[in-house]
Amino acid sequence: MEALQPGEYDAQINGIKIHYSIRGSGPVIMAHSGGPGADARSWGDFAGIGEFATIVSIHPRGSGLSENSPDNAYALSDYAADLEALRVLLDLEKPTILGWSHGGIVAQQYAFTYPDALSKLILFDTAAYLAEFIGDIEASVRAYEHEPWFSDSFAALQKEWNGEYETDEDMSALWAEMMKFYFREFDERAVAYHEATKDYKMRIDSLRQFNEFAETMDLRPMIRNISVPTLVIAGRHDFITTVDMAEEMVRHIPGARLEIFEQSGHFALVEEPGKFNQVIRDFVLS
Repeated sequence: MEALQPGEYDAQINGIKIHYSIRGSGPVIMAHSGGPGADARSWGDFAGIGEFATIVSIHPRGSGLSENSPDNAYALSDYAADLEALRVLLDLEKPTILGWSHGGIVAQQYAFTYPDALSKLILFDTAAYLAEFIGDIEASVRAYEHEPWFSDSFAALQKEWNGEYETDEDMSALWAEMMKFYFREFDERAVAYHEATKDYKMRIDSLRQFNEFAETMDLRPMIRNISVPTLVIAGRHDFITTVDMAEEMVRHIPGARLEIFEQSGHFALVEEPGKFNQVIRDFVLS
């Protein structure tokens, strides 16, 4: 394999223009972002893990700088196939796969679909099964009622729950408000991240497809077959992919290890960047 050159790239993958970026140096980590429909630039600086790893960050179909699927193909298997096609295109031998949120669900699909294609797996604020763990989300977010932004953000969250959006622009405006609930505390660091990323578009084609089957999704029977070393990361205060969901994955993936970020919600790489960097470093380089 030739050394990967940092930069921004486009490739035709499975009939779709897929954008990806390369940064850093060292062992390769392929990163799959979430949403679905969220812009991969939301990874920010990856908490500096490019200091010791080469990061290949894919903009999944229907998000960021990649095209929508022309046939509305947004199944987990479609995303995993794109990731595998990019791995083959770049001639990567057994990279680490890092998936965040919906990207972590895709990463699980990838690991049991292409078991010989990766060396390690990192599942960051994600789940294999949602139905019994969703619980009372409204009660969780009402913990923020004292915040001056609560009313606007809660109204946005309710509109998203009710499907009250018609365009990418509609959903992007809702996400800019809703995002505040995804942090343990909307402090100076969170505000800076919000300001830097709030104008990235949230794409709705892929999001709506996922919402149709999210509550019936159950990867637990398949993830029992994952055989690579697996690290599961969870924010203690994450209301959307909870610690209970993380523990359920660890119970089903042989040998998986759980790392809880006590001061984080859904954005540990923003809220506890030093710890995030060290935990990823220790796992990837071990």
